[in-house]
Amino acid sequence: PMWHLDHTDARVAVFAHAGTNGVLLCQLLGLEPVPWEWDRFVTHHASITRLSTMEMRDGYTFALNRLSDVEHLPRDARTL
Repeated sequence: PMWHLDHTDARVAVFAHAGTNGVLLCQLLGLEPVPWEWDRFVTHHASITRLSTMEMRDGYTFALNRLSDVEHLPRDARTL
């Protein structure tokens, strides 16, 4: 989908469970939601998922740059 953004340099952080994050990702990426979102976008506990905006025509779209990154955590602290 095309989004019209007033502030393209703004950053937003969302802390939520896998299902909520999956619904948000679907909405921003323009994917049809399904009842099992946590299985579509499998994410680890305390992981980081990153999106960025891309200018297209007269608006913006979102791109998925990183999904469920856990490199900031020590190996023994990583779980599902």
